[in-house]
Amino acid sequence: MQTGLDSDLNGRGSSAEPSQAASKGASPLAALLRQKSQSAEHRRLNRLTKLLGGFHLKGMIVDPPRQGQLRSLVQGDEIKVNFSSGNYLGLDVHPEVLEACIEGIKTWAGHPGSSRIFYSHKNAVLLEQELATFVGAEASMLAVNVSQAHQGVVPVLFGNRHTTIFIDKHAHTSMYMASLIAKAKGARICRVDIRKGLTDLSNKIQRDLRPTKVLMLDGLFSMQGDVPQLVPIQQLCRRQNMVLYVDDAHGIGILGENGGGVAQHFNLNFENLILIGSLQKGLACSGGFVAGSKALIDLLKLQSTSYIFSGPLQPHTIESIRAAVRVCMSGEGQRLRENLKQKSHLLRAELIAMGFDVERSESPIVPIPIGDDAATMYAGRLLYDLGFYVSSVCYPAVPKGAGILRVTVNSCHTDKELADLISACGHLRAWLLKGRWQKKWEMAKDIFVSNLSGPRYKGILKPSKKWGA
Repeated sequence: MQTGLDSDLNGRGSSAEPSQAASKGASPLAALLRQKSQSAEHRRLNRLTKLLGGFHLKGMIVDPPRQGQLRSLVQGDEIKVNFSSGNYLGLDVHPEVLEACIEGIKTWAGHPGSSRIFYSHKNAVLLEQELATFVGAEASMLAVNVSQAHQGVVPVLFGNRHTTIFIDKHAHTSMYMASLIAKAKGARICRVDIRKGLTDLSNKIQRDLRPTKVLMLDGLFSMQGDVPQLVPIQQLCRRQNMVLYVDDAHGIGILGENGGGVAQHFNLNFENLILIGSLQKGLACSGGFVAGSKALIDLLKLQSTSYIFSGPLQPHTIESIRAAVRVCMSGEGQRLRENLKQKSHLLRAELIAMGFDVERSESPIVPIPIGDDAATMYAGRLLYDLGFYVSSVCYPAVPKGAGILRVTVNSCHTDKELADLISACGHLRAWLLKGRWQKKWEMAKDIFVSNLSGPRYKGILKPSKKWGA
């Protein structure tokens, strides 16, 4: 049964059609923006944001880190330990990476000069060779970011009426958006759920009559934190005459013996594999890349619109990436990954012992299931008040009613910081079991429904300094 608040949050009585009276005399852009702002989803998110006020913890603006507190978020006098960063190995402050960036500016200056269809700086070509070796491919092609990499590959290869794109429901939005461009050019999209096994996928593939097929998925699930079993998946693709396309944004740097990601971790064959990697998570720099066969990269460099018509990475950034790859492939990189693995394992084990339904995995992405959107926001605020910033993730990033706190461990988190976070999670567990968030939510609901802007609403969600058990 839907409550008054549920109805209001879901945009009661909203319409996607603009009011002719309201839009009369307004510019076309103003009318369009008004129409979009009246959608049910926008109104729901807008009301939820207003209701939760400071508890929302989104769109924050932070100050520069203070000396010795590079793993923290600073807002004025408030300092919170950051457990939401994808900077898994802490290479952003590695001396070799910093020095390479500085020397890169001195050598190459700060501007790339031109699209790479005209010319490339030599260090960009060297980096592409080094990245190919890093992940075990024949060749690679740089992109400004992962989203641009997808948009430069998917429409070129799969944007036609002869192709069906089987895309995992947990795949990153950037992959799905690139698939929509391919769909506009004639491709068919079929959503699948890799985490539920391969039987349903196999049946859907066999029923599909289009001659070209591709399976697209994440190499490390960015919200769930687990890794799909890519060996049987690649074997299935071979049997079904289907291309395998993997976004390994979160695996590069942290998986594989030398940090080469899931392809190295599972010893995958690049003969029938397209790999997309990120340079701004495990490698702590900026950019993305495509890796695969030489024939694939040669074709993309002639047909990929994001390669031909976009500016490339800045040359000093390329130097910092090259240094980060060298660190990853060194003995120091192995020690950083082992340290990260141990800390991630400890956090998971402690959360499971507390009673949290946390999946066992070796990745540094640790999702804590909460459920209700409001409870998830409150839980994130609780940890924030206790000194820690984690990502409070709600619908539509996850299914409705499946909100999580996504904790990301970095190898440079100190033992004390991790121990203190575990202690804070103990307070969170007790707080959830006692239903304290429900009492606060019920108070807020009554006030919200009766008078969102009234004086009774102000301060009702003011952070308490006495959270926990």
